Amino acid sequence: AIADAKACTDKPTLIKVKTVIGYGSPNKADSHDAHGAPLGSDEATATREQLGYKYGEFEVPQSVYDVFRAHAAEGAKKQEEWNALWARYQEAEPELAAQFKRIAIDKELPEGWADCLPK
Repeated sequence: AIADAKACTDKPTLIKVKTVIGYGSPNKADSHDAHGAPLGSDEATATREQLGYKYGEFEVPQSVYDVFRAHAAEGAKKQEEWNALWARYQEAEPELAAQFKRIAIDKELPEGWADCLPK
């Protein structure tokens, strides 16, 4: 469905997805009991069992940490690349870089902006 949506370039596309609230909860899935309230200790335990999750409450397996650390390292590399690109841009286009920094990074309006408003 995603490939079809991406391939369609002449009109908007919509992918309809059906979900089950409280998925995996043996007694509360697809019911109002799973909406807006905690499952409760017994139901949470039953849900972990039903889903085959062999870890306890708030226990995160080492493999999850490993995946996140790998992504963090990749993100740090991307940040270094961005910092180098940003430094080159500031050298090449100091005025535009200052304007970009003010608008996109610092999120500040230009000095005297209020004076431009209709009176």
